[in-house]
Amino acid sequence: MTTVNIDLPEKPGVKEWRWAATEGCAPLSRKVFRKWLFMVNATHLEDDATVLFSELFTNALRYPPPDRLIPTRWLDLPEVIRVEIDDASDQYPVVSSPALGEESGRGLILVHFMASRWGVEHRRFNDGHGNYLSGKTVWFELRK
Repeated sequence: MTTVNIDLPEKPGVKEWRWAATEGCAPLSRKVFRKWLFMVNATHLEDDATVLFSELFTNALRYPPPDRLIPTRWLDLPEVIRVEIDDASDQYPVVSSPALGEESGRGLILVHFMASRWGVEHRRFNDGHGNYLSGKTVWFELRK
């Protein structure tokens, strides 16, 4: 019988990904995000965290950075998990009340009510030609 030693990586407290702003990246990002939740022993948050991640990530797909890569950061902190997603829009999201027939505008309502905390921070992107473009990081936290 052969024994194989596999050295598992230390607990991944912070995971950073840059997702190509393409059609297939949203489902793939959710799948990888769920695996990360498993790795940090946060599967009890999987349903809520995946909904919130999906809402913010979908918004970021509408406003990708100049390099067409959407930066995300997933942080396993002592009391919360925190998810950060960057986009290249300088418009800050506003929780609104969409009309009954509107097809969009409800994602941030979910974030507002489901997250323990959420917020927005201003950021800048280099367009690769020495110019800086305004953007933002939208984040949420869920208590463990």
